[in-house]
Amino acid sequence: MPLPSVSQFGALQCKAKCKSTGVRCLNPAAFSMPVCRYHGARRPETILKGPDHPNYQSGLETLAAKRDRSTHAAEIRELENLLLVLGMVPPQTKMKHGRKPMGKARPETIALLQHAQELAAEG
Repeated sequence: MPLPSVSQFGALQCKAKCKSTGVRCLNPAAFSMPVCRYHGARRPETILKGPDHPNYQSGLETLAAKRDRSTHAAEIRELENLLLVLGMVPPQTKMKHGRKPMGKARPETIALLQHAQELAAEG
């Protein structure tokens, strides 16, 4: 049986139904909404939109941006190794910790590293 506000005063009844039994909700619908507060009625001004919404995606973190960042991190790691091999940093210097980057350094950086390692091996 619906609440008195629905049966006596003509308030609109919530249109939500139970999935298992198919019984309609007995609560009154929220103002200018087809459902009650328990079934998702919200004032439009309370709904977060755009950058304020927690699930907002700005497009700044694209796959290309991630790939570029990983490539740069790989190059930095290779250059750190190069400095260590050439003896340009003290041996006790702490190297960068953490996961190795998934990207690969650019071919120019790899060629430079190989050339430097050859020079270090010679003399």
